[in-house]
Amino acid sequence: MLRLATALLCALMLAPPARAAGEYDQAFERDLYKRRFAQEVQFRAAAIHVAWGAEALCDATTQIEPFVLLSVHSMRQRMSENDLKVFRAITGMDEKWRVVWADEGAPDELKVGDVVVAINDRKLPGGGTRLELSALFRGGAMVSNDDQGFWDVMLEARKEAAAGKPMRLTLEGGRKLEVDTQRGCAGSVTASSFDSDPDVFWRLGNKRAKIPANAMLEAQSADEFRWLAAFGTYFQASQSAINATQKSEGVSNGFLVGKILAIAVPGAGMLLSAAEAQAEKAIAVDSIVGNADLFANEVVASLGGDPAAGLHLTERMAGQNMKVDAVLMDSFRRSNAAEHARRIKALQAAQAERERQEARAVEEAQRGAGARARP
Repeated sequence: MLRLATALLCALMLAPPARAAGEYDQAFERDLYKRRFAQEVQFRAAAIHVAWGAEALCDATTQIEPFVLLSVHSMRQRMSENDLKVFRAITGMDEKWRVVWADEGAPDELKVGDVVVAINDRKLPGGGTRLELSALFRGGAMVSNDDQGFWDVMLEARKEAAAGKPMRLTLEGGRKLEVDTQRGCAGSVTASSFDSDPDVFWRLGNKRAKIPANAMLEAQSADEFRWLAAFGTYFQASQSAINATQKSEGVSNGFLVGKILAIAVPGAGMLLSAAEAQAEKAIAVDSIVGNADLFANEVVASLGGDPAAGLHLTERMAGQNMKVDAVLMDSFRRSNAAEHARRIKALQAAQAERERQEARAVEEAQRGAGARARP
């Protein structure tokens, strides 16, 4: 009996303190919010890298900033006060626009966590609401948060940077910083890890495209994040190119598939013969989303990644029967994307072998010259 009482006392001492009646341990929510926030930051950074890396491929370009700003206003989903309190505690986000990522090209003075209150002397506004009547028919939320006011300021600053005016940030406290921008694809590709319609893809003209949150949250690698960003970029900066090609050639695909890598990697020697170009063009999907698949494959490859990244992502989503608008490929699109990725990899392998042969030829020529120079 004594041993039983001692064991019970030890168990009570080692157990966590009891919570008050009705108190709920939100460890699950804290971990969820932390992971989702990290996913969104990684995606936003990937979108900027894609905009820079695909600049040669895009019909419309502008200057792109080397940082990402987020606040609770960028969350499309309307959360309860209690959930919002937990989110703020875990992520450090609030109603202010804070730096959550900065590229190495950003000024050293710009730190993660800094609050930006204005860009080019235009105050960054709070959030608004978005009314989507179409959500009524698909069972989604008709009213969601919207950060269009923020993007209005950012897109105007990008245009001014393209015209030669430096992008200038005003930080909390009044300090001002000039930021060097880099030319990239126009428009913005976004995704909210807290989205009232996580399965929906939408675009706002050539200004913005929203990737479904379900796809963004399923991404597991840098290449998959970049593939999603490139998929959205196709709709943002290439629409006029699609229209021009449709008019001039009478076909629906917007690019000669395979030519993109040659443009994206100057001097790579990947220009295809006319016969090869026709063979590549034959696998193009007869729809805009199909061409976005192939465009994204080639952008990822041009950045040194796996052109099949989007295929791997969509196969996982399909295996889980996920609801994902536009991004999720059907069997026909998957077949085309797989064949396209295979051909890109073959081109990459051929190019790598050519570069190795050229390097060996240079080394042999140098050795021969050295031998002749010796007495």
